[in-house]
Amino acid sequence: RSAGLHNVDGEKNTLAATELCKMMGNLPLALGMAAAYMRRCDVQCVEYLDRYIASEKTGQSLYGKVENYSLSVASSMSLSLGEIEKESPTTCQVLRLLSFLGPDQITKWLLRNLLSSKKKMDTHLSELNKTGSGMNLSSNSSAMICGFVLAGAALILPACAKDGRRVGLCVGLVAASMLIFSSSATDGAATEQQAHHEDIKRSASISNAISAFEYEESDVAWDLLKSFSLLSVKEGKGSVHRLLQQAMRTCQSEEESQRNLIICIDALRSLWTFKPEEVESWKEALQILDHVKCVVAHALEFELDAIYILKAAQLSMEAGVFSAMALNAFVEAQYSLHLALSLLEKAKLGRNSSSQRLKAEVLHELGRVYRYQGSYNESERSLLESLEISQQVSRKDLAVRKYVADTLHELGVLEVKKHNLDSAAQFLQRSLELRQSLTDTESDSVNASCAATLHQLAAVYVARKPPSLEKAKALLQDALKMCRQIGQRAATLKQLARVTIRQGYLEKAEIYLEQALELYLELYGDNKLHINIASVKFQQGALALQREQFDEAWLHFSECLRIRRHVYAYARQVGVIGTEVSATRKSSVDTNPIHLEISVVLHELGVVGFAQGRFSQAFQMLLEERAILENLHETTSHSNSVYQARLTCLTWLRKCAKELGDESEAEKYTKERTAMKKEAGLKTKEKHLVSESVMLQHKVIDCRLLARQFALEKSDSNIVGKEKLLNVLAELKEEISLAPPESMARAATQFRDTMMIWIDEPISKRRVPILKACDSLRDTLRAHGIQVVDSMIQNKR
Repeated sequence: RSAGLHNVDGEKNTLAATELCKMMGNLPLALGMAAAYMRRCDVQCVEYLDRYIASEKTGQSLYGKVENYSLSVASSMSLSLGEIEKESPTTCQVLRLLSFLGPDQITKWLLRNLLSSKKKMDTHLSELNKTGSGMNLSSNSSAMICGFVLAGAALILPACAKDGRRVGLCVGLVAASMLIFSSSATDGAATEQQAHHEDIKRSASISNAISAFEYEESDVAWDLLKSFSLLSVKEGKGSVHRLLQQAMRTCQSEEESQRNLIICIDALRSLWTFKPEEVESWKEALQILDHVKCVVAHALEFELDAIYILKAAQLSMEAGVFSAMALNAFVEAQYSLHLALSLLEKAKLGRNSSSQRLKAEVLHELGRVYRYQGSYNESERSLLESLEISQQVSRKDLAVRKYVADTLHELGVLEVKKHNLDSAAQFLQRSLELRQSLTDTESDSVNASCAATLHQLAAVYVARKPPSLEKAKALLQDALKMCRQIGQRAATLKQLARVTIRQGYLEKAEIYLEQALELYLELYGDNKLHINIASVKFQQGALALQREQFDEAWLHFSECLRIRRHVYAYARQVGVIGTEVSATRKSSVDTNPIHLEISVVLHELGVVGFAQGRFSQAFQMLLEERAILENLHETTSHSNSVYQARLTCLTWLRKCAKELGDESEAEKYTKERTAMKKEAGLKTKEKHLVSESVMLQHKVIDCRLLARQFALEKSDSNIVGKEKLLNVLAELKEEISLAPPESMARAATQFRDTMMIWIDEPISKRRVPILKACDSLRDTLRAHGIQVVDSMIQNKR
């Protein structure tokens, strides 16, 4: 019917249709294209079968690597493309471009931008051809003239020169002149090409100017592709089948693929307007996110110019930031960021400042994503590498200091999460000082950055024992005055609520939380399953629990759990359950991702259930918490937090068992808790023994000695000493990665982090913090039984 009744009428057409279905493997895509072709071109099925057989024979030579279903698609497609080419060659080019994009979310506006980028590319290549031919002619003639002039000069050299020497000199000068002009021509072309690259880079943020030609041709392409069933359209959005895209990519030469991929990269750069601080840009970014991810993935497959690889890497990084920030899609974000690093590696630009700067940004964002996922060790490695690169680049480019400050801030946030509060305060304070030293200190972006750091410093004061709540509150209020961004204001209000809850100002805390939730809902719109909304719900649950409003607390914690299960779904491990969970509870436990923040909510739900007298339900929640903690105990990098949570969980399980009248169960939890504490006591005792990492100990001692010498220098002129220290710090980093994660490794890591912060500072600033770090490391060495004496260095001082 879709082919037209008259085209399949009669016995011959029926037999042909049966044979065609068999040859196409009953693939709906290929049959749909065949039917559309018959209807559009008014061709009967018998005739189409003959054309298809001929096309398939040709296709077997053209698409030798495409087999089975893809070959039938390619054969059907080649027939349709032949007819489309007659009506609109531009439409064929559009289809080739679409093969590198995502299969869905195709719009006319996307087609117009693709055509606009194609026109710019065609214009540029045409200009290059004209310029290149003229330049070659001019260069060659100039080279010849110069060569003969130089040769003439050589022939009239003083007669004392022998004839043979004069002839040899003449020939040499002619050859040299040819090389000089050849090099000049090449340099000129390279300079022009670089200027073109810079021009593209400058105009990337400006949307392509769409002319009447693009509007007309995109409409024609849209209608033609629809009529041949190559594009299916629903509610103004088009889709191209993945097999069709595969066939289109296969039939393009390497050169065509590279050219079309470059067009796609430039078109998407003009459409991609995502800016983290501008919420209104998020919706548009979401429409083309899949296209960006597809194009940058293809960029890794081809040998593109370095400038286009950098553009693709930039797009991939920003796609990763968007996935993490707007969608909480951390696994996808991680993939996009790793892809950006692979592209930068492929570009092979070495120490190129633009490449290094971008690499530092990618590693910074990757560190954040790892932190969101609770992978603190991976986060630290990425952030420290980012900091190292940024500091190197900032020596030549002062503008990069902003990225240094950002990474110091992120390292501070990470240390807060790890409860290393002194280290966190050091990172954050250094970040704040650097941000305040930037020239545009009045700009909104700098104020927002300073506000974010004040926010995190407040978190340090809250986490200290005893907490400095008034100081934290003052810092948060200062942060509120400085920031205008919705998300940041919401986060600060949420933190203010935590402080005021601790202070006992519950009504004020409730107002802060309501304001934070309202801002987050405005920010995320339809995406209400966001980690930040879950965080507010958790705080609202904690407030209701403190007020003994148990029903409200249960509702808030339940909503928090629902969101966090969605956000951390990537960490779900089906079948991983605690030893005490019966078969009837297994399905419930399997719904929980293995993540610390899930276990925290389950614990609070258990506490609320216990307070309500629902002991069976509380017991169930606590068992689910325990199952997660048991798994985290073996894999997590924040073992102390998990250890404390396990002890608390066993305490509550024992209480529930007693309330349920199961004394034997309660006794079992008591014994398990005692055994756990005894085991922890033995591990604590072992910390004072000499470390087994002998190589790490030696490297720590060497590094500390050089660091003290560096700190006690009387001037900044000893560049060799600084480079020597940097080399040893790099070796220390390698030894840390190989050593077991015990106290010596942790102390060495903290020492190296401190050195990387202060090593570029003048003597007046770096001396005291470096010497303090050396003293702290000395105490750790002595605790491991290593004798350290600084008397000789102190005498020099």
